Order: sequence, then structure tokens, then C-alpha cells
Amino acid sequence: MTERHWLIIPIETKARELDAKTYLACAAAEAGFRVLLGDQNSLLRRLALLPQGFYLDKSVARLKVKSFQRLEDLGFNILAWCEEGLVYRDRDAYLHERVAPAAFEKVDAFFAWGRVQHDDMRLAVNDGVRKIYETGNPRFDLLRPELQGLYRAPAEALKAQHGNFILINTNFGRYNHFYGATGVMDTLRKRGSIRHAADQAFFAQWIEYLGKIYHAFQDMVPELAQAFPDRTIVVRPHPSEDHDNWRHLAEGLPNVKVIYEGGAIPWLLAAAVSIHNSCTTGLEAALLNRPVIAYQPLKSETYDSFLPNRVSVEATTANDLIDQVRRAFDGRFDAPLAVDEAVQEDVKRYVASIDGPQATHRVVQQLLALKASGTAVRRRKLVAVVRDQSEQWARSVARTALTPLRPTQAYSRQKFPGLDREELERLVENFRALTGRFEKVRILPSAKHSFIVTT
Repeated sequence: MTERHWLIIPIETKARELDAKTYLACAAAEAGFRVLLGDQNSLLRRLALLPQGFYLDKSVARLKVKSFQRLEDLGFNILAWCEEGLVYRDRDAYLHERVAPAAFEKVDAFFAWGRVQHDDMRLAVNDGVRKIYETGNPRFDLLRPELQGLYRAPAEALKAQHGNFILINTNFGRYNHFYGATGVMDTLRKRGSIRHAADQAFFAQWIEYLGKIYHAFQDMVPELAQAFPDRTIVVRPHPSEDHDNWRHLAEGLPNVKVIYEGGAIPWLLAAAVSIHNSCTTGLEAALLNRPVIAYQPLKSETYDSFLPNRVSVEATTANDLIDQVRRAFDGRFDAPLAVDEAVQEDVKRYVASIDGPQATHRVVQQLLALKASGTAVRRRKLVAVVRDQSEQWARSVARTALTPLRPTQAYSRQKFPGLDREELERLVENFRALTGRFEKVRILPSAKHSFIVTT
């Protein structure tokens, strides 16, 4: 019998990642891999105890250099993509902040969203470009017509609960962060993104710009609520934001609700119209053929994200926005992606898997190619295992002692509130019913919030 390779798939932000990574896990299991899927923090804490194999990381940022060295020492082969690699506001800032050559050189394969990310990254990794594969990302497979049925029932349930509602997706994590304004700069310094005064000035100006748009959104919500008193307005904050600031805004506005539950796709399908600024959800809504408006009270070629705004109808004032929302309710909405071939071509440059084989299929094919090429599982060093176990024990003691003092626990719960076997099995069953595949795929317990996906 051919030996099965392991694939480790960690999840950091459940609402954004669970469905797509479960779909990838099922496809990889069907192709002969054993997959370990679960909470990123839990997996990393017991990394030395996990089976060796391919480890799929979400980034090749500077902060990953030490993490990737740990993975290497413990015998893992490293794969990566970049969750932030589709929608970024400035190429040079993205490469500086998210693509570290020292981290990239340790990966065996990198899965790019599309041609634009591929070409931008080659400026940072030079000869390493041979390890970049234009696969797209499984997250966007879920937007394709053949898989949208996964969200039909949840979307109908949201419509029944909230009516013909307006959805506002916020994207102000770098201004309205869970840890506050100083927390953002502290994180950037920790990542190595701020190395000198010029970096400090760039990010400070970026945060200031986001703050102006954030406050424009805060001013706009009451105006929108007054203009549509018979419609529910749902504000869905970004997972990194301080959600309480939006809840305070909603106080006294009876038709405004602040809700962060589940993934974005059912909300986008259910909403009569969505509003955003430079947010991936704008692109997702457009690909779902739903009305979407980019509210842009300010504009910047440096700090705005091109593609989500490109596929959206633009509104620069609250009155303009209200007019566009009325057009959506009246069925007079002209979606740029539906009517403009240039916009369609832009999307294809950014997303490799808009048509043709799904990104999930392309990624699995690359995994099989790596396996067939003899990509060797690295030797696990005993001294590394002992050292790692000791470090994790010390950190566990520190976490226990400092838990009452650390806000990180609440932030981690906001991003990953937990995962149980029944929830995962329901998701896999839904994929079975939708695709006619994965009949032999089973879910087995591994540890808290993590599971083995196998056949």
C-alpha cells in the first residue's frame, strides 16, 4: 500500500476560512492525503507531537521566519499562500509587509491568487518565482455557481430573520483595532514592518486616512437608517476590529444591528445591497452577482484597494449612497462586473480560478506533483522536539498565570470561537450533497478544536 502523506491545515479566522479549508481537506483526503484540520493556535502548541508532512501556512511575512525554522526543525515541508494577497492597497507596502525573502525561501510551494500577485511577488523573491503557482484560492471556489448552493439555506434564513436588509461590511482593522490604535503600531513593529522613520510615517498616514473613512462610515450609518426606516441595516465588522465601537453607534438606532456571525457569503447572498470600502467582501458580492456599493468619501491611489472598488458602484457622499441603495431596491442597479468587459478582464488578472478548474483542484494537483517528485519529508531532530516541548510547556505555564491580565484570549475567541465534530460533519455532508463527491471521507477526532479528515 502506498504510504499516505499528511497535510496540516490550520485555521486562524473561522468565519473566513473554515468552509474553504474544509473543502480543500475533503479534496486532499479524496486524493489520498490524511489531513489534520483545526484551530491554528492549538495545532502550533502541539506541533512537535503532530505527524510530519506538508504544513499549509497563511503567509510568508517577516514574522514567519522563526516559525518556518521551527517547522523545518520538526521535519515539516512548508506550503503557503497569502490570505491578504488578493486585495492589497499598495504593491510596495504589501511586499514589504507580507513577503519576506527569508521566509519565502523555506517554502516548497506558494499558491498565488492570480497573475497580479505572481508578478508582484517576483519583484521580492527573484529566482524563487519558480515555486509560485497561480492556483487561485479555495475561498473563491465557494463563490462559483456550482458551489453557491452551500449557502442557499443559510441565506434564506437570514432573509426570513432580517427581511430585505442593507449590509455594511467594515474594513477598519488598522484604525478601529481590537487592541486599540497603539496595538496596530505595536503589531507592525513586532512583524518588522516598521524599521525606520519612513515606515513609521507611511503607516501613520495610512491609519490616519482609514480613520477619516471610518468616521465617515460612522456618520453615514445614522443617515442611512433615517433614509430607510423600514429596512434593517446590518453592520458586519471586520474580525480584527473592536466591535463594541459599532455597537455603541447602533444604540438609539432601532433598525441598525451589529452582527458578526458565520461567514460572509450567506450575508452577501441574503442582503438586498452591500456597502463597503476597499474590502474583499465587495469583490465577493460582485462575483455572487449581488448589488454592491463602494462608499468612498475620500480617495487615495496609495491607500485604496483597487479591485473591490473597481467591481462596485461608486458613491462619494451619503446622499449619493442613499440614491444608489434606492436604485438597488428598485431593480435599477448596473453592476460594473456584469456590463463592463474591462472590469471582467481585471478580475481574471487577479483571480486565476474565476473559470476553468477550481482553485481547490489546482492546489491538490500541485500537492500530488510535490509528492510524486520525491519532495522528502524532512528528518525530525530529537533535540528540536525536546526543545520545542520545553518551550511550549513554559509558554503554557505563562499563559495560565497571565490569563486574567491578557486581552489576547478574547481576541482569539473572536477570531476562532471553537469547532466541534458535529459542525464539521454537517459541513462535509453539505459538500457531499452538493458535489456528489467525498462519500468515503470521514471525520475523526484529534484534539480540542482539531480533526483528522481521511478516507
